[in-house]
Amino acid sequence: MSAPCVLVLAGLDPSGGAGLLADAEAVRASGATPLCVATALTVQTRRAARRYQAVDADLIADSVRALLEEEDVRAIKIGMVGNLANARAIRALLPAGIPLIVDPVLASSSGAPLFEGPPRSLLELAAGGILTPNIPEAEALLGGPADVAKLLRQGLAAVLLKGGHLPGTPEDVLATKDGIEIFSAPRIAATGRGTGCRLASAIASGLALGLPLREAVLTARVLVRAHLQSHLSV
Repeated sequence: MSAPCVLVLAGLDPSGGAGLLADAEAVRASGATPLCVATALTVQTRRAARRYQAVDADLIADSVRALLEEEDVRAIKIGMVGNLANARAIRALLPAGIPLIVDPVLASSSGAPLFEGPPRSLLELAAGGILTPNIPEAEALLGGPADVAKLLRQGLAAVLLKGGHLPGTPEDVLATKDGIEIFSAPRIAATGRGTGCRLASAIASGLALGLPLREAVLTARVLVRAHLQSHLSV
């Protein structure tokens, strides 16, 4: 029996450090099968992103329709979408009943902008799903302080607010209708691009494999920490 599929929509980073290639790596490492649709082509090295070109919304839509028709998609992960037209086209195609994870990519780790449009439109894209913003992304989405409870009230099923940008021991905060839980672990002294991509894709994979959300988050955190640990020996 083949592994369940995770449909991934994200930008293509040619260096493989982040975006679609990192997503596919995380999905496979989690035991699921990645189905990958590029939403943007980026000019990017292992050091920094320089610019990008969004893929045509109609081409994205045709790719998504074909994969949903013919493959056993058990979860959908959305990362970089590039622009508002793509966000709206993708939203219109999302089927009910399939877990949705949205990593609201607004800029690269090096600071290059990766989304053209109002940040709030990414909240609309994630409606009914699970959002995984870092602190700067949450601030941009809300137009003010990062507030996990306020984000949850924007029509989301769950929010995982990642705390790696804050000093001290990093804490990720998971908010659902059942309450709030904090996950923390010692900071790993390594820099690895694409950790947010990998985390969201691994969560999607866990859900595709039938794990409850909390267990999917914990399993994904282990995968990302192992990825960062591997950078210590490089």
